[in-house]
Amino acid sequence: MDRHTESNPTHAVQQLRAAIEPGLPYGASLIPLDILIAVSAAYQTRQPLTLKALVQSLPYSVTGVRYNIDQLVSDGWIEKSRAEGDRRTILLWPTEKVETAFRQVASAI
Repeated sequence: MDRHTESNPTHAVQQLRAAIEPGLPYGASLIPLDILIAVSAAYQTRQPLTLKALVQSLPYSVTGVRYNIDQLVSDGWIEKSRAEGDRRTILLWPTEKVETAFRQVASAI
């Protein structure tokens, strides 16, 4: 963090929010962003995230999370697949679109 950011944390957060908005989905709600972060972080550790684990880890309603997951899937941000050992288990994966958007945000801050 540079000295300017450390001396004005409000400005730093404003910059972060401005960097996030153009490249990531759905503007005002942070639910989609939190979903993308969780799915991407799990993918990076090579531990696929299950739908159940995601719902339990976020501080939002099950309905809100499921609605946003469906939107993210239909808009090409994440993919869903069934686990081989248990077809009831749904796994979530980020698409390249997430990595591209995260790189853009990281370069803007």
